[in-house]
Amino acid sequence: MMSIIAVCLGVLIAWIVSKYLRKNSETKISTEMITSGIALVVGAFPGTKEVILGLVAKYLEIGENVGTDYAMIACGVILILFGIYYDLNIRDKIYVLNMFGISVQKEISDEKNIKDLKLADYKVKESIIDIVGIYDNEMDEKRNEIIVGKIKKSAEAFANRSKGFKSGFTGMAPIPYTIYAGLFLANGDTRRYFEYHRQNSRYCELRKRKKLREVIPDIKIQYPEHPDEDAAEVVMALSVTRTVQDSDLVQFDQKDVIRIDTDETKDNLITTLAQLDKYAKFINDELEQLKNTYPKLRKVHLVAAIPSCLSLEIGKLFALNSHRLPQVISYHYVSSEQIKYLFGVIVSDGLETNRGKLVKG
Repeated sequence: MMSIIAVCLGVLIAWIVSKYLRKNSETKISTEMITSGIALVVGAFPGTKEVILGLVAKYLEIGENVGTDYAMIACGVILILFGIYYDLNIRDKIYVLNMFGISVQKEISDEKNIKDLKLADYKVKESIIDIVGIYDNEMDEKRNEIIVGKIKKSAEAFANRSKGFKSGFTGMAPIPYTIYAGLFLANGDTRRYFEYHRQNSRYCELRKRKKLREVIPDIKIQYPEHPDEDAAEVVMALSVTRTVQDSDLVQFDQKDVIRIDTDETKDNLITTLAQLDKYAKFINDELEQLKNTYPKLRKVHLVAAIPSCLSLEIGKLFALNSHRLPQVISYHYVSSEQIKYLFGVIVSDGLETNRGKLVKG
């Protein structure tokens, strides 16, 4: 009877382990704790040999006491519980992908930022894509090739490393490259966003839901009064952090401009994940529907004043909907230049081989 109980208990504990434990290098300690606990619990029950010896001893009146060791069971259960707790605590880590695109570099793992975001420093695992030494407004094909190669490799590694864990994103990089990074995170769990607030020099995380009575600015689209239905190329201007001015678009003269903007434009306009999802979905859906107005459309020149969180989410949606979209080229804005959009990067195309290619402004 005791042997049957031991087997059943071992099966039950093994099921608990398989449910809560995953095999990877970071769970080695918890694996050993739980395995040792199982061994103690199972070993606390007398096996077939011990039962037979106990019966013989009882028959011979030797007085040998063969029974269940409850102290061992208690120790084993405690060890198992500690192992499960340790495993769950490991999984409470947060992986953060940070893109550096300007010389003023801000790391989430800095003591001040950790404190502002109310994170536990030992739980934050930050990965950095640093393109500061490569990036230049005078972009050429070689530099762009190095950058997109670095982004692809780093983003894919981050997605694999953070799988099964909470993961987040932050960055101050050119919009085309942030959108491009999103292409490789579409199947991941990156859902925490840390946006830098310049006015008070601190990071804030996007909330899950809006505050009571908080008004979320609406997003809308505006087509030209007389669309050119024969157009093969159009410009889509996104205005969230600031308004894209007509004077910024002189290099796209003679092309129809479709505007997507919000009721107001300002830095850190997006405050919640629901708002972020709404804006990203709206932009992707409108890109898909452009062919209803422009049946011959092949190419969209995307100029955007948007935060990094929206750039990444757009990239994710582009990856999932690439065959439904025309070719999309995202451009980098330089306010000090006469031609504001010096270069762009193909961020969506039916052919994956075209994604990441440089396009001169």
